[in-house]
Amino acid sequence: MKTPKILFLFLLLALNSCSSDKDDSNDSDNSDTKFAMTAKVDGKLWEMQNPYGSDYATKTLFDMYPEDLYILLQGRSSASFGDEIRLFIKRSDLKIGTYPITPMTMDASKTQVEISYNSNKAKSQYPINGSLSITAIDLNAKKVSGTFSFNCVEDDELPISDSNPVTTKVTEGTFSYRYDVEK
Repeated sequence: MKTPKILFLFLLLALNSCSSDKDDSNDSDNSDTKFAMTAKVDGKLWEMQNPYGSDYATKTLFDMYPEDLYILLQGRSSASFGDEIRLFIKRSDLKIGTYPITPMTMDASKTQVEISYNSNKAKSQYPINGSLSITAIDLNAKKVSGTFSFNCVEDDELPISDSNPVTTKVTEGTFSYRYDVEK
């Protein structure tokens, strides 16, 4: 009678030991994905989710970015109201690769970026150059991840110069969002 009890306790202990190792590795994986988007804006870390506090892509609001052509990855900073980065990924660019960030065209022709930087800048900031890289995409799970960086100026109709210098630098940007998922 003692042998089955001891065997049962040994088995229970062995199973608990294995599961705790697995739980530890999941915790470390989740720490990398705590925020759907992160970036350093002028050297300050922004940790962002969508406006609803999750990692879901947001529905586009404007006709210039139709939902059938774009996926909107909206990262809103919880540290400062009104600060956010919006990545409009053209669905035809929804594959692993690097895409240039150039001044906005508003003609649904390319992947585009917008920034609202209300906490630190008196004037609007316009992305003028940079890149967005899609590093992973899971078409079954509908999840897209990648990196980005870009520079902003106050007048995107003029080239970068002494009279139109880079006024905001966004570096080390990361994103990981679910898209086209019914909530």
